[in-house]
Amino acid sequence: MTGFGQRADEATAKRVVQTEVDTALYDFVRKTAKSKGLTLKEAAREALRAWASREGDLSWDPLFDPTWGFEGRVKTDASKVNEVLYRRRKR
Repeated sequence: MTGFGQRADEATAKRVVQTEVDTALYDFVRKTAKSKGLTLKEAAREALRAWASREGDLSWDPLFDPTWGFEGRVKTDASKVNEVLYRRRKR
């Protein structure tokens, strides 16, 4: 599997997405992309990916399924986290 539930052979297939935007939005995106060192095409891909990630339904992905996997049977103790991470002892 690769990104967004695709198999490796599907990931290499490309689709063309074409749309119309007003001049102000086009100029804003073009200038922003240029300032970030991206082409307009790369910026559009990034925007589509971010929008789909934010708005999309990921219920098909087991990573986001709360009923899958870990059931919380193992108790954990985080009382010594600061001591281990920061080499600090409790006062």
